[in-house]
Amino acid sequence: MKRPGQANPTRRAMLTGSMACASFGVARAAPSQSRRLAFTVWREKQRIGQHSLVFSGDDRDFQVEIVAAMAVSIGPLRVFQYRHQATEMWRGGDFSMLTSHTVTNGRSEQVSATRSPAGVAIRTLAGSQALPADTLPLTHWNSRALAGRLFNPQTGASMHEKVSRGPGQILKPDGRSAPATVYALSGDAEIADWYDADGVWSALRAKARDGSFIEYRRVA
Repeated sequence: MKRPGQANPTRRAMLTGSMACASFGVARAAPSQSRRLAFTVWREKQRIGQHSLVFSGDDRDFQVEIVAAMAVSIGPLRVFQYRHQATEMWRGGDFSMLTSHTVTNGRSEQVSATRSPAGVAIRTLAGSQALPADTLPLTHWNSRALAGRLFNPQTGASMHEKVSRGPGQILKPDGRSAPATVYALSGDAEIADWYDADGVWSALRAKARDGSFIEYRRVA
């Protein structure tokens, strides 16, 4: 990926067992340090939307409000429209619950995920399932989630990903270049996430179903 971080994801270094043991915790960047994260969303050279996360609470008991909206047009014809809203809650430093509502080209999806010692109970419009208690939603802001089991916050489905990490660079909102850590996911999804030196989510690049690439560029 060149534009968001001037970096190429590397798969040389696999996540270690010690990082996997930390998958239940929150990222090193506490919510109090990043009350709001905002990105513009690009498809190739076209800006197609925005994605924001707003944190409230303290470092152990907090809530994240997530909103993403995208639209793609060819001339006057709207060929793709997407809106995703989610609320993610953490209690005592552990993931507690998530609810989401997504509309893609008029098709609606809803997810409710609640964690207990017995596991993560997920309900969708298609039915229910139970996942292991250490499963976390792939909402990207928490890099430690990438060390363990994941579920898709839009569909509720368990995700099967191979994750690797390596060094990279990002372009900060003020235009300066800074070192970053790149996590590359391959499997059910093909995604790369960039995190700055404080562990704050700073960029994303994902391959869409049509073969094009979606990029997130962080804004101040």
